[in-house]
Amino acid sequence: GEFNITSSINSTNVKTNDAVTVKLVISGTGNLKLLSNPEVKFPEDFEVYDPKVDNKFRLTNSGLSGSKVIEYLAIPRNAGTYKIPAVKFSYFDINSRSYKTLTTEEYELHVEKGAGNAAQTIANFTSKEELKVLNEDIRFIKQNNVTLSPKGDFFFGSLTYWLLYLIPGIAFITFFIIYRKQIAANANVAKMRTKKANKVAVKRMKQAGKLLAENKKDAFYDEVLKALWGYISDKLNIPVSRLSKDNIEEELRNYGVNDALIKEFLDALNNCEFARFAPGDDNQAMDKVYSASLEVISKMENSIKH
Repeated sequence: GEFNITSSINSTNVKTNDAVTVKLVISGTGNLKLLSNPEVKFPEDFEVYDPKVDNKFRLTNSGLSGSKVIEYLAIPRNAGTYKIPAVKFSYFDINSRSYKTLTTEEYELHVEKGAGNAAQTIANFTSKEELKVLNEDIRFIKQNNVTLSPKGDFFFGSLTYWLLYLIPGIAFITFFIIYRKQIAANANVAKMRTKKANKVAVKRMKQAGKLLAENKKDAFYDEVLKALWGYISDKLNIPVSRLSKDNIEEELRNYGVNDALIKEFLDALNNCEFARFAPGDDNQAMDKVYSASLEVISKMENSIKH
């Protein structure tokens, strides 16, 4: 291609925090799209931002023609005299079939101490996407609702963080303690029933004795059966509704009761049920059932050990 380059600067006398803009214009005919941006070497203590590029191309019979305008912005932070070196631009000239290098002029910049703010100039120069944040001194203002928190205020390690760990643990320990207490309470209830089994049975047998004296046959047998079934229910800690003669025999064996006593207890139940409906001398049968029931309850009390 065939190109030309010119440069300009907005001012060579500025104050600190004022924006300095160097503009390069590359014009001519050739493959302008592939041209890379020349480098402008600003002094080290200048804050330099990404260049703004404006391409103005048009297609002609000779090829792509037009110009490429590149604006470089920098902010001097310290007072002094600085030099911005000349920019060199090289390209391959098709007509002469050789590389050519073009050079812009050098600028001497005088910076005085000032108190200006470069934010307005920067805002006009570039967009949010093009702004390069240097350190943390330039930030765009957020206009939507912003939630602020103190620096170093993180969720990890905060009181809420630890509470979320502690509360489930405390809840689990509390539940475990309550559960253990409930188990202990249930065990105590069962133990109390077992201890009071004989006392309750004796009380019922006393009531049966009164019914015997009053010759109330049906009520007598009901009370004796309640005494026998209730006693074995409390002693084995099994509800009456779940008891049968078969499982009574099995459970008593598990408690080490001998077969003879088991048979005697079951006979007492059977005799009570049979005598209730059997013909004959009611008083004699009732006396026999009463005595046998008292005796077997007494023997069972001495045989079942918890």
